[in-house]
Amino acid sequence: MNIRKCSRAVIINERNEILLQRFEFRDVVGNKVLWVTPGGGIEENETPAEALKRELYEELGIVVDLLGEPLFQLDVWIEGKQGPFISREIYYKIVIPSDTRLSFENMTKEEKEAWQQVKWWSKEELQNINDFAPRELLNYI
Repeated sequence: MNIRKCSRAVIINERNEILLQRFEFRDVVGNKVLWVTPGGGIEENETPAEALKRELYEELGIVVDLLGEPLFQLDVWIEGKQGPFISREIYYKIVIPSDTRLSFENMTKEEKEAWQQVKWWSKEELQNINDFAPRELLNYI
């Protein structure tokens, strides 16, 4: 089974809301559209923290310092169009103000084509929708 290593951010604001992005995942069976945490794949010779800092700059235009250990790790089984794989996801908690200026100018071409929007969510709102992943996030906000 192939394993894709990822680093992701649980970004929380002063109202204890979480920042999620809506992406169309074109490489999975059914082209799923989901609300997910910012982040992405860990490249060769990158630490998880380095990968997340790069991804947050690409996807949101923010520069962060990651202090401390990861919040949690998940292995997510995914039915990819090229066959099933495991997404090994390491999550870090980051706190930023809700009025932080975000920029989407640094996204890769592939990210820009798949990206749809970004939104702050309360825990109560997330409990009432089905199209966000992973559901385990509810345990950390």
